[in-house]
Amino acid sequence: MNTQTEFEIHYQFEGEARHFLHQALRLSQSDALHFATLHAGVGTVSDNVAAGPLRLATLQAQGFGVTQVHWKKCSESI
Repeated sequence: MNTQTEFEIHYQFEGEARHFLHQALRLSQSDALHFATLHAGVGTVSDNVAAGPLRLATLQAQGFGVTQVHWKKCSESI
């Protein structure tokens, strides 16, 4: 049985610290970049970039004003 895990994603948007919770089976840094840009409401790291080199996804997120993206697994799974 696949259970989703809750992840806490932190980032800065134009210098302002923000964070949110996201539920998924797994999460990667590219995924976190993608969801942070969505959460900021400024766009999205495109699927082909997010699936490619991490550096390209990071640069695209920075272009939207999203920086310092990091994430961690929360203690409890749902």
